[in-house]
Parts: sequence; structure tokens; C-alpha cells
Amino acid sequence: MSNDIRTVKGVSRRGFLALAGVAGAAVAAGCLANGVEGVAGAKAAEAAATQTVTDMGGTQVEVPTNVTAYADAWYAHNEVSIMLNNAEGMVATHCSPESYPWMYKVCPNMSKALVTFGDDFNYEELVALNPQVVFDSKDTMRDKLTELGVPLVNCTFTTFDAMEQSITLTAQVFGGDAPQIAEKYNAELDQTVADVKAVTDQIADADRPSVLHGNSVYTLNLDGTGTIIDDWISVAGGVNANTESTTGNAQAQFSLEQVIGWDPDYIITGKPEEVDQILNDPNWASIQAVKDGHVYVNPKGVFGWDRYGVEELLQVQWAASILHPDLFPDLDIETKVKDFYQTYLRYTLTDDDVQRVLGAENPAEDGAAAASSKADSAKAAASAASAK
Repeated sequence: MSNDIRTVKGVSRRGFLALAGVAGAAVAAGCLANGVEGVAGAKAAEAAATQTVTDMGGTQVEVPTNVTAYADAWYAHNEVSIMLNNAEGMVATHCSPESYPWMYKVCPNMSKALVTFGDDFNYEELVALNPQVVFDSKDTMRDKLTELGVPLVNCTFTTFDAMEQSITLTAQVFGGDAPQIAEKYNAELDQTVADVKAVTDQIADADRPSVLHGNSVYTLNLDGTGTIIDDWISVAGGVNANTESTTGNAQAQFSLEQVIGWDPDYIITGKPEEVDQILNDPNWASIQAVKDGHVYVNPKGVFGWDRYGVEELLQVQWAASILHPDLFPDLDIETKVKDFYQTYLRYTLTDDDVQRVLGAENPAEDGAAAASSKADSAKAAASAASAK
């Protein structure tokens, strides 16, 4: 019987084993397929999952929990995005490399985003980039974007407290490591403001210098109350010379007669070339700030320190030291700038970089570009000389 082939209900033992093997393979294949489908399903579910956030305008907005593509329509918020997620997934921006060269130097991911928005903004062009959310400082695009299936998160603010809320809101939308970064930044901003105010709160109102600030003071584009500028002037121990509200109007214009009437003790402008223009223009000569030589350019790096970017943390310290150098004799702003860029923007500044940021100057050309520019200048000079 040892050589007999036993059967099971008409199926030989060998046949049975063969059938069992086929069945096992089929089951294994089914399990594998189910596993793949399960993973794909989980990923699809993750992509489809949403959360509801309340934006800075008080609107409840449903956004994906896993944002991998977004657009930044507010200039200042681009720096918040760089700090929180290194602009990973940014598909559209309002900031061009020509206007914000430090932004693109510090964060190369910015170059992956389409520069759009503005007066000739095309909604269809934006939607074609498949953003899952758009950040902005106002609600004017909300209805149109909602029609196109893209949620808008308003992240505007005008005070330090609201700025921290806005950063926390953005971190909630991004997820990942962003909430921890936001928490760290907000804690340092709180401490910095508290440290500065511990000194400046002791200054009597009568001893607080008046400060005139503007993106372009010489062309009379000035900042008034209801702005983050008004907030940092107060924290730094000054008082805003311009008592008119410019909330939501970064292009507000005034007259030289008004400036002369305000007679500010300090003038801070966003344009480096305007310092000499103001100091040397006889029409400005009667103003106290000009008489005392207290005319300064506001530092500008990835974004202007003065205007709603995360470098506000540096701005309040710098401004306090400008207005009250005797009260902040040990402030090493150069070291603080380097530490800030390394900690929050993941970029190492050179000493020359720091001086350029403090002077609101563009980054130095890289070696190749500088050499090429120098060669072109030499060639042009030689050509001009031969033409004489």
C-alpha cells in the first residue's frame, strides 16, 4: 500500500495538494490586494479629512488636515509660512524675487511658487495649481474662491497679541511641526516684548519721543494708528506722531504740512535712499528729527522688520535701542539677528549679510554674478573710453 495514491472524494492526494496551493496563492493575493487597497484607502481618507478653523476675521473655515499645496496672497504672511514650514507646498505667492530678494535667498522653496495676485490676478490660473487653501489679510477673494472650491483663511492682525493668534492659526492649518515652532516663537515674542516694556513702561508720557514712520516717508506714505507699527512704537517707548488711523491702508498718503505740524522727534523710513533726501531737503529742515539727525532707515531682511512679518521680534528691540540708547546699552542687535535667522529661518547670515539687513540693502551678489557684473562694468568702461 506504500505505493498507493490515496484519494479524497475522487481527488488524488497530489491533486488535492496542488489545489490547496492554488487556493493558498489566491488567498495570499487577495490579502495583498486588500492590503494595498487598505493603504490607498487610508491615504485617500487622510487626504479627504478636514478640520474647521476660525480665522482672524471670525469666519469658520473648513480646511484639509493634510495641507500639501497652498497659496499666500498676503505679502507679510509669506515669512510666517517660511518660518513654520519652509514654504513647502507653496504654489503661489504675492512676493516677487525682485521685491523680496532676501526671501528667495533664505528660502529657495519660494522659487517653486508662481508669482501672482495683484491687479491682473487670474483666478483660473491659481485654481489650476490645485491649492488646498489660500491665506490672505482680507476677505475680498473669499466668495470667488469658495465658488471654485478653495477655502480662504484670513490671517490679518494689527497688534502683537493678534499676531501670535494668527501664527497659531497658520500652524494649526499646516500641522506637523508647525504648532511647536509657533509655540516657541510666540513664547520668545512674549518674553521680548515683556523685557522691553519692563524698561519703557517706566518712561513718563512727557518723555516719550514722537516717531514718524512710513514705508516711504519722503513721498509721504505714512503709518498711523490701528497698525502693528503703532504697537511697536509704543512698546519701544515712543508715541506715534501720526494720530490718524491707517488700518488696512498701507498706501495712506499725507502732506508735508501735516508732517511739519506733527514735528516728530524721530523719523524712520522703509527706503534707505530717503535718509539723505530727508536730511538734505530744506523743506524738511524745520522738523526736530532732521535738526537732531534722528532719521533712520528701518531694517529689512526676508521681510521688513516693521511690517507684520516675524522679524517684528527684532524690530521692537532695534526700535527701543534707537529711541532710548541709554536704556538699552548692552543690546547686541547683530548677534540677535544672526540667532533669529538661524533659529526661525534655518539660515546662517554672515557679518556682511547682517549689515545689509540692518541697512535695508539687498543681498550681495554671489561670486559668479559679482565677477560677471565687474567684468561687464570693465568692458563698458573700456568701450566708453575708446569711444571718446
